[in-house]
Amino acid sequence: MTLVLRVGEKFEMKGRTITVSKMQADVGPQVRDYLVEVARRGGTVTYGNLKDDLNLTYPPNGLGRLLDVISEDCHRRGEPSLAPLVVNKATGEAGSDYDGHPESDRQALYGYWS
Repeated sequence: MTLVLRVGEKFEMKGRTITVSKMQADVGPQVRDYLVEVARRGGTVTYGNLKDDLNLTYPPNGLGRLLDVISEDCHRRGEPSLAPLVVNKATGEAGSDYDGHPESDRQALYGYWS
């Protein structure tokens, strides 16, 4: 599945303007499909495992902006954000930049994708 966002497209999120990069547009569909499967299983994935499982060239701590792009893509599709499925290995929780309530948002995701 492709993203509804295009390279160079801009959107506002968390008080900043984000421009979709070529790399985000290229890997976004793969990450989106992977996270949909995580949601269908009712699970979570660490930043590191996401990076390793998909052979992403992003450093694990650089995935936040990609998740913002995927969240906007979900929003435009009328779907809940997939971002709360990606968690920090040490804490088991979404990154501190996540704008929402990770646990309840995950439950909504599991229901949506089941």
